[in-house]
Amino acid sequence: MSKKFVNKLEETVDDALFGLVASNKDIQFCKTSKRVIHRSQINTENVSLIAGGGSGHEPYAAGYVGKGLLTAAVAGNIFASPPSRNVQTSLEATKGKAGAILFVINYTGDRLNFGLAAERFNASGGNARVVTISDDVAIDNPNNRVGRRGLAGAVLTIKIAGAMSEEGRSLDEIYDMSQNVVNSLGTLGVSLYPGSQPGKDRETDLSNDQIEIGLGIHGEPGKLRASYESAHKIVSDVMATLKAKMEMKESDEFVVLVNNLGSVSQLEMGIVNGEVLRWFEMEKMKVTRFYSGTYMTSLDGHGISVTVLRADESMMKYLDAPAKAPGWVPSLSHRNQAEQSHSDKNAPIEVKSTGTSIHPDLVRECLNGVVKAMMDSEDQLNTLDAQSGDGDCGSTFASAARAIQKAEALDYEHLETLLKQLSVIFEQTVGGTSGALYALMFSAAAPELHEKIESNTILEALKKANHAVQKYGGARVGDRTMVDALDAMVEDLGKGLADNAGLDVFERAIQASENAAKETAHQKASVGRASYTSSESQTKPDAGATAISIWFRAFWTAFKEEMGKTNK
Repeated sequence: MSKKFVNKLEETVDDALFGLVASNKDIQFCKTSKRVIHRSQINTENVSLIAGGGSGHEPYAAGYVGKGLLTAAVAGNIFASPPSRNVQTSLEATKGKAGAILFVINYTGDRLNFGLAAERFNASGGNARVVTISDDVAIDNPNNRVGRRGLAGAVLTIKIAGAMSEEGRSLDEIYDMSQNVVNSLGTLGVSLYPGSQPGKDRETDLSNDQIEIGLGIHGEPGKLRASYESAHKIVSDVMATLKAKMEMKESDEFVVLVNNLGSVSQLEMGIVNGEVLRWFEMEKMKVTRFYSGTYMTSLDGHGISVTVLRADESMMKYLDAPAKAPGWVPSLSHRNQAEQSHSDKNAPIEVKSTGTSIHPDLVRECLNGVVKAMMDSEDQLNTLDAQSGDGDCGSTFASAARAIQKAEALDYEHLETLLKQLSVIFEQTVGGTSGALYALMFSAAAPELHEKIESNTILEALKKANHAVQKYGGARVGDRTMVDALDAMVEDLGKGLADNAGLDVFERAIQASENAAKETAHQKASVGRASYTSSESQTKPDAGATAISIWFRAFWTAFKEEMGKTNK
């Protein structure tokens, strides 16, 4: 069963509406129905605008009750149309001289119940019209008499109509404009997985490597299923379909609305926004207004929809008019892609070449060995990190490895310079705690390799790296961090070199580092992110300690292999 912040399941909608009204003084419950909310101050001289439908699509529709938008909203149960008597109640509660418009997203239950309410209201002396919003371009069956489903294009329709009502426009003018807007709209959605209702499991047979294209906002299947790929590919496919269905051409101008279907993170939304705007730039079409946010959801569905509106000047005027409602998010002040500047992460890392020379092929192969190990251990380290962290340790180092592979003009001949370059790479491309720690280590170690490179200077470089991490990171041996593996390497190497044990000291020191990493499984973290977790979650070796022991092993293995080639 999905976990939600709810009380009694049967009271979920009522509790949500109570919270909405309690936190917004400009709206209130209708005195005769707890499922109808309307403005606290109603201007009966203006056309009343009412929308609604099943709950679960918040902020639609109740979140748009306010100045410049809706006069009232009617809420049904989750994914269920409200009964016609509640719709009629909303008409009676907002009745004025100018008449009313009911906005219906094109689903059978909504059409029936809103249509019946309008007929009864008109029969009793009222004057109500119905605008059916049907913007889903995924529905293209010519034999489908029901027409397209209603999606997030409803929000733009309501915004334009709301501004017109606020301006005192007539029922006919608002109705005609609304019909024109609907005919100029197109929306297509895509989901990685559907929403889940309170008290129920997430019902889907969608596999992890698939996405649903053209889904409805009640979780119903879409037009087709496709392979899960990059955000760029997903957005490009969505926009290509919209282009074909809407007959979008070069130099055309559009209002664009990117809608979060419920649980897409702001990080992902930023990526999607960029991809949508980049597509318009590539297609040489102009985005006149750009909206992005949570406008019409499918509970906690993990997906987005993109709406395009071919808007004329009068529509633009009303879109730009002031509006105030709990769920309304105004347009963003976007810019053309050409105006943006991008930092080039692959630009040469400008570090002055210093330090004694060394055989560049040897250094290159050793670094390549570490980079390969970073890539190969991604899943292993992520799994370890997920036990008591955020599960991204492996991905972080894999990202660092890719950055190293893409870096230009790395100085393999001067190890001091190379370490400084690696410090910059970790600082600029990895970021976070790991980026800072490794940048610190490389920066502290580099000066020790300025004059000569031998076993003792390598030891001194490792000592400086160890000291810097402990000084600024705060970790000590026994704290279940990378320090345990690093310090073990330093200590064992120091003892071996003092005993003049030859190159075998490096093998033994790396073994000591590996053993120290394994021992962290029996330690309790007192610093770092793991220190905030329970001891029950700290039963596997620390990912950071394991990582650095893997890098030591990879470097040493590559070194021996390359030296073996040289000695043949």
